[in-house]
Formats: sequence, C-alpha cells, structure tokens
Amino acid sequence: MPQAVANIDKAAVLLNQLEPQARDKVLEILGAEFAGKLRPIMAAVKRRKDWGELSESVLQEFRELQQDVRASVSAGPRIRNNFQSSLAAATGATRSAGTEGGGLQNSTNHPAAIEVPRAPTSEPTELSTADDVDSLAKLPPAIVAAAMKPESSRMIATVLKHLPTEVSGKILEALPLETRNGVFLLMADTTQVNPVVVRRVLQRLLEVCRTIDPAVVEQVDRRVKTLIGILQSVEREERLRLLESLTERDPDLASQIDNLMYDYTDILRIEDRSVQKLLGQLEQKVVAMALKTAPEDLRQKVMKNLSERVRLALNEEMELLPGLTAAKADVARREIANVIRTQDKDGSLVWME
Repeated sequence: MPQAVANIDKAAVLLNQLEPQARDKVLEILGAEFAGKLRPIMAAVKRRKDWGELSESVLQEFRELQQDVRASVSAGPRIRNNFQSSLAAATGATRSAGTEGGGLQNSTNHPAAIEVPRAPTSEPTELSTADDVDSLAKLPPAIVAAAMKPESSRMIATVLKHLPTEVSGKILEALPLETRNGVFLLMADTTQVNPVVVRRVLQRLLEVCRTIDPAVVEQVDRRVKTLIGILQSVEREERLRLLESLTERDPDLASQIDNLMYDYTDILRIEDRSVQKLLGQLEQKVVAMALKTAPEDLRQKVMKNLSERVRLALNEEMELLPGLTAAKADVARREIANVIRTQDKDGSLVWME
C-alpha cells in the first residue's frame, strides 16, 4: 500500500464495496453517531488517486483476517490483534456471529461474511476468563502496558474493562497520552464483546507479556525517572523547552514523562499563594478524596491554606468517605496533578526555592 491507512479508512473502503442496501443496513447497526463520522470518510477514500490499489490491498487484508478467524474455530486461539484493530476498532462492535439480513455478501466482488465463533455451551468460558484476568492483574502494570502498546484502542479497552479498577488505572497511566484518551472513551462503551474473543485476547496478551524482559522495562522506567528529575530541577522556561525538544524526537517518551512529572504531592513544593489558587480550581470532594489517606505533612499544607470555614467543611467531607477505595483516591489525585500541570505550563504556579 502506498501510504499508511487508518483502521477507520479501512472500514470505509470495505463499506464502499457493498451494495447500497447492505451498506445502509451496516451503518444502521453501527448507530447514527458513528455512521455520521463514517459517511464523509467513505466519500473521501473513494476520491483518492490510489483508490483501486487501496481497495485491493484492504480486501486482501480482509480475506486474510477471515482465514485467521476460520482457523481459530478449528485450530484453537488464533484471533490475532490485527483482526481486533482492523475490524472491531473500525466498527466499534464485535458481533457474536456473521452478518444477518443484509450483511457483507459473498460474491466475486465482495468479501464473504465474517463468522466470529460462539462460545461452546460446555466450555467453562467464565472460569477461564477469570483465571486470565487474575494472571494479568498480578503482572507489573508497566509490563502489561508495554505488551499493549502496539494493540488497537478497542482491544486495550476490552482488556482494561475486565481488570480490577486500580490495576486498569495504573496500566492506563503507563500508555501514551493519545492512546489513553481513545481507550478511556471506549471503556465507556456498552458494547458486549463475544466471551470467546475476550478470552483469546487475554490469552494472547499474556503470551506477549511473557516475552517481555522485566529488566528492560525497569531500565526504561529508570530513564524516565532520571529525565523527570532533571526537568523538575530546572526553571520553568527551560523545562518547557527541553520537553518540547523531546516531543519532537520521541513523542511517546515525552508524553509519558509529561504525565508522570506532576503529582498531587507537588503541593509540598509549591508556594502558599499558588496552593491557594490551586485549591480554588478544585472541587471540595476531589480534595477530600485525595487527602483522606494522604501523608500528614501534605494535609497540613493544604489545611493551612484554607479559611476556617472551608477547612471545617473539608474535614466533614473526609469523614463522610469511610469506604473510599484506592482507585477513587488515585483518580482525585490525578485530577489535582493535572491542574498543577496546567498552572505550571501557563506560568501561574510559583515553586518553592
């Protein structure tokens, strides 16, 4: 193929191969919102100068994906990530069976219908999935994130939705920023994925995780921490310049550093006036969740920068959080860190000497 083609473009190419009635049926199944996004893309790809070559390339990839799916039925788990990224990420849904009533037609001009296998009723699908989830949850988040890096956002979201919240949150943080945003939105999707596909995706991910050397991941982690330490030790203007230079050279690494460089504990390193301005940008409940189990010196730093009335209200808010989970506290702390990042970059934050 002469140039890289996004998954959404591939979906548009495939839809352009269908008869109008079948195409409208597929778009109806996808929903009005997603169909509205697809229609202009379908028109755009058809106007490309390399339309003929593009069509043949996408159709060939589609046929290869079909062969993978058919092989998975007879020869075990062979649904590869390219099936998930090229089809599930493009359509936003995974069907439990082939198309019905106007789906992809089987002819010399159109690709045959995809048949995703149903879970056999005698197979302990839920138990197997639970075992795989437990195995993934016990792995270091950095290892799982490294294994997920080349995968589609749809596949990553499918896996994270099956993991414990505190685990999926840490894995999500370790992913590149542009990936995190798309994955987070897909995690809110209510589409039900075929349990057989879920189990095979989990098993495939576990296989990839076993091939990753923890020492290499640890080395990368040390490099990130070193660079963060350097950036935190220089003036704001120089910090932004260095981060911008790193973004041009290695966007993924720069995104990872930018995400990890700020933490809610940075409040201890911020001047009181800036702390007051920071707290003014946060909801009381967010601050309460973040401080509920925070170190005592950090809690005191926050409290001394609040009026007596707000301080009493904040203490009452924290007392009403007896069942606060670590995951919810972490979300609140990340929100504080994000405000610190924003205020630092716009120059409104003053750090202590």
